[in-house]
Amino acid sequence: MSNHWKDDIIAGFVVFLIALPLSIGIALAAGAPASAGILSAIIGGIIGTLITGTHITISGPAAGLIVVISGSIISLGGGDLLLGFQRTLAATIIAGVLQILVGVFKLGKLTFLAPSSVVHGMLAAIGTIIVVKQLPVILGVTPTSKSITGLVVEFPGMITNTDLPIFLIGGLCILLLIFWKYVPAKLGKVIPGPLLVVAVGLGLSYFLDVEHPHNVNWLERLFHVGPEFLVHVPESIKDLFIFPKFDIAFTLKGLLSVATIFIVGTLESLLSAYAIDKLDPYKRVSDLDYDIIGKGITNICCGALGAYPIITEIVRSSANITNGAKTKWSNFFHGIFILLFVALLPDLINHIPLSALAAILLLVGYNLAHPKHFVEVWRHGKDQFLIFVLTLVVTLVEDLLIGIFVGVLANLTLHLIRGVKLNELFSPKILIENSAEEIVLSLNSNVVFLGYLKVKSAIEGIDKTSTVKIETNGYFIDFTIKELLKDSFTIKK
Repeated sequence: MSNHWKDDIIAGFVVFLIALPLSIGIALAAGAPASAGILSAIIGGIIGTLITGTHITISGPAAGLIVVISGSIISLGGGDLLLGFQRTLAATIIAGVLQILVGVFKLGKLTFLAPSSVVHGMLAAIGTIIVVKQLPVILGVTPTSKSITGLVVEFPGMITNTDLPIFLIGGLCILLLIFWKYVPAKLGKVIPGPLLVVAVGLGLSYFLDVEHPHNVNWLERLFHVGPEFLVHVPESIKDLFIFPKFDIAFTLKGLLSVATIFIVGTLESLLSAYAIDKLDPYKRVSDLDYDIIGKGITNICCGALGAYPIITEIVRSSANITNGAKTKWSNFFHGIFILLFVALLPDLINHIPLSALAAILLLVGYNLAHPKHFVEVWRHGKDQFLIFVLTLVVTLVEDLLIGIFVGVLANLTLHLIRGVKLNELFSPKILIENSAEEIVLSLNSNVVFLGYLKVKSAIEGIDKTSTVKIETNGYFIDFTIKELLKDSFTIKK
């Protein structure tokens, strides 16, 4: 235990207040039991701290995997959500083994070969899917369709069948979250928005007596409220556990689920850990290969015990730093706080309205698919915007794995059409010259996303506080490499 335990306990407690409602909401949004999200946060906090290559991150369930886990549960369950979840747990264990192998063979750096436009498109698609799937929950209606296009078609009918008391809870929670973004930062730290929303939701739940089925007469119409609109978590700790089924783990469907959980989970974890290193006030550098080994071991535990898969969660990690965390032990404490809350106050969790959690997730989804991401990619060229939109649309219509594959293939094809030579794909020509006034980074060939590792290796020895002049010499530099250079230096154009 570090000498900073007081700072880490305080930060861990604040993160716990944010993580508890998010963990439950994320699991439910994916079609998993609420207990899976709670267990994921506990396991990610406790076990994830003991085996980690990072210094200040938070591990747990993340919105980025909602689409993956939801698709796996539906695909593997054949209409039986519990069976689909049990088979998804098996896929999570196998994906965890693959993550360990990635770390052992030091292959984590290959994650950074993903084109930025594809990553942005993937995240925008995930955000869009989250928003579309949470709208029926906020409206208090049960749609018949499971597909995104089907839900969009059903939306006008959902509005006419809105359950007004449930929508009141969700609508107020959305307005509260929007308002809370503008309160003084000190107040926002003391009372995180998700915690406030859950508190308000609980108050309305008790006021409307949602726990007991009955009808409410509002505006000369009868609306139904009942416990089906509330979270349900077993009151006994031992009843939280659900065990995996491996019966179809090595069929085509099973292996596709494994591949998607592995690829998206690994990609998100490593990119998030890399991003958090840039926010670390002590400028520590994570051992990403060791960290993905830790994620693999933790995910094996998650799959074995009935928990949602964990990744390095960037929003909670940012909050962790903002609230004064100094070491990895803040992650441990956040897991302990969640464990204590579930053990001591399970009945309180079962009064949280689903629409309050949906409001939190709706804002999470909106931030992932925020219009500013569209604008940012557009500024880097119409070709990158095309890849971004293609990844987004294919993911929405098909699934995440196909969306990523199509985006990467289209990006590579565009570069080849543009005239990028095969030998330039992985081995761009780079020259670094130092002078008393500045560092000149000269790019003497086309540089695309597949050259990321060579560029990163070449610039690692440069003092990151130096002013760097980039000379492209008329060659094409793609979006991914531009982001790398922008994140690495103060660039003098």
